[in-house]
Amino acid sequence: MAMSAIRSVLYVDDDPDICEVVRTTLCTMAGLRVHIAASGERAIDVAHQVSPDLILMDIMMPGIDGPSTLKRMRDSPALAHIPVIFMTAKLLPAEVAHFLRLGAIGVIGKPFDPLTLCSDLFTLWNKSGMARGAAIAQGESLPRRVREKVRSLTDTFLERTSGDVVRLWEMLAHVERGEGSVLQEVERIAHTIHGTGAMFGFPKVSSTGAAIERLAMECAASPSMACEPAVLRQLMQCTEQLALAVASAELAISNGGERLF
Repeated sequence: MAMSAIRSVLYVDDDPDICEVVRTTLCTMAGLRVHIAASGERAIDVAHQVSPDLILMDIMMPGIDGPSTLKRMRDSPALAHIPVIFMTAKLLPAEVAHFLRLGAIGVIGKPFDPLTLCSDLFTLWNKSGMARGAAIAQGESLPRRVREKVRSLTDTFLERTSGDVVRLWEMLAHVERGEGSVLQEVERIAHTIHGTGAMFGFPKVSSTGAAIERLAMECAASPSMACEPAVLRQLMQCTEQLALAVASAELAISNGGERLF
């Protein structure tokens, strides 16, 4: 059977910043056509429309998660043949083995390095025996272009997260009044901050977002979707810490501090 190169990739993730980093990296450094889907449901629709050579998919997403999306694709004759690589922060051997048993050809860890994403992707593709990888474009200007794009997205992320802190305070005021319906939105915002903060090299922002996400999930899982006073206080403390972490990151960058990319 003739070997063929990857020409198109469908990337599935609900975080728009990470989607843009992946798109920029794969387009610039490997010349791939990159399609984006923000949910598992949308990924199935897009995959039917464009029939990508490869699907690169986050594990944790709203609605149906990555493994559930993969199962639906494997149940579809039109999509069952498309290789899938998962991206996740869960890289324990047992979890990786589980994802491989589900039918993925490999797993790439998050946060990932944009400058090595292409080679990581092609390594998994080749190891799976599917085909040969596309050539990665060389040249000093290419990594610089990727870095410049990531830096621009980094600034946008910090600016947006400052606004998210204000939104979190407003939603926690609703929670304090017993309006637990906003907890899922708190969880969603914190989940994005957690993942994107790690991606852009802000560990304090990321870990504080993770703490807010965990606490919001704990409250939302209760039968009444209500926060115990002690948990609500922790949410407020974490939101204050998040505001400080974002301000610290912004100050460091404005003072010429070292960036991850």
